Amino acid sequence: MKKKIVLTLAALVLIILPFLIGNSIGNYSPYVEANSFQVYVLIWAIISIALTSIALLLLKYYPQSFERIGILLFLLICPILGIIGLVKAPDLSLKMLEHPEREHLRYTFLFIAALLFGVFILFLFRSSSLTIKKSTRWIMIAIFTYAFAEFIWEFNHHYSYPEALKEWISQGKNAEAFVKSYDNSTIITIGVIGRFCQFIAIIWLSVYLYRLRQINIWSPILSVFLSLLGIITATVVYITEFNFPKGFEFLMLFFIPGIPFLVLYWIGVAVLTRFRKSRVAV
Repeated sequence: MKKKIVLTLAALVLIILPFLIGNSIGNYSPYVEANSFQVYVLIWAIISIALTSIALLLLKYYPQSFERIGILLFLLICPILGIIGLVKAPDLSLKMLEHPEREHLRYTFLFIAALLFGVFILFLFRSSSLTIKKSTRWIMIAIFTYAFAEFIWEFNHHYSYPEALKEWISQGKNAEAFVKSYDNSTIITIGVIGRFCQFIAIIWLSVYLYRLRQINIWSPILSVFLSLLGIITATVVYITEFNFPKGFEFLMLFFIPGIPFLVLYWIGVAVLTRFRKSRVAV
């Protein structure tokens, strides 16, 4: 009973940990003019190294395949807290050109998250513990692969935003027209399909892990709920091209690329804090 309570408390702390740390380092955000870009990166790097070291130590106590996969998802905390610590949303105005490194840093964090997701996919589908039908395996491999590929493509696209905007202006074109040109309907469609795949992958993963009793019920409930909101948002984005109906602007939160990573991190937390009787006697 005591161990259950400890694991429950640990899960609660780990769920909010990215926000606790992210808000703490937000005081050093490079979006504040007086702050140093290098200092923020250094602080993030030190914290990330510490968290990664803890995760590596946990490998000794989590010998099972799915538990080690959970540790991979746990590592998503590093880029997530880096993004949260930036405090501000992406600056898509001309002011971006004064500090393009800020947006480059944001998408560097997202690239790191995507790479961790890619490694997770490899471990997941190479795991002997993954016992699913061959047809299901190939379908999910396709969905996960597109989800990963879209992340990489999207982050590369937005990483290059400042340079593309600068080139656009140098050609004497209207800066206000740049957004619609750069993020045109084709770009939006690719992103929407990506979100569909990413959230479908998350729903499948959370339900599958729950069926294997690798996570507690709170995790699939939370994951499915947030993923459905993400799918609904992606549908609205496709139909309206980001012109959300009045009162539904909050849905934009569920289209930003950081949300799938946050949900995956929470799944990792659920795996690591799952009470297992076999470990009580150890």
